Amino acid sequence: MWNRHVILAALASLGDEGGLGPPCRSEYVLDLERRLDVRLPESYRDFVLRVGDGGAGPGHGLWPLRRSARWADRGVYAPRYLATPFPFTARVSGERLDELDEHGHDEDVLTGSMIIAEIGHGSYFRMVVTGAAPGQVWRDEVRGPGGGLFPGLDFADWYSNWLVRLGALKGTPAGRRRLAD
Repeated sequence: MWNRHVILAALASLGDEGGLGPPCRSEYVLDLERRLDVRLPESYRDFVLRVGDGGAGPGHGLWPLRRSARWADRGVYAPRYLATPFPFTARVSGERLDELDEHGHDEDVLTGSMIIAEIGHGSYFRMVVTGAAPGQVWRDEVRGPGGGLFPGLDFADWYSNWLVRLGALKGTPAGRRRLAD
């Protein structure tokens, strides 16, 4: 799906902020998926296997897959957290999330998703792993009034849009065929 050379050239145009970690080994991804009982969304999976893992990206940059998965390995997430479908398909207000938290659900309300980047000030980009829209990236904003969960694009379009907005990639996100081999 992804053309590593096009992505790396676009990132190089950003200067020091444009690096990515090396791609993941397929054995690591397969083992992780087996342990967590999930298959990573195709656009993200292909990116970490063919382009790079962690580094330049929206917010404060992409988390390496190991960092995202470590939350599950350490038990921060409930057992089968990522294998349990993400329950939302539309925006969820911060007040609603606060209400769910008050009932002892805490992070359990966000099953089936994993953080892939930090925005800052307690806000994150999280990607749906299982559920109605695997690969969709949501903004997880600070809870309370004005905050909440906001649905977004598939990982490939989300990352491509970021490159286009920075001027590192010419064209429109709909024309991301240039990014494919």
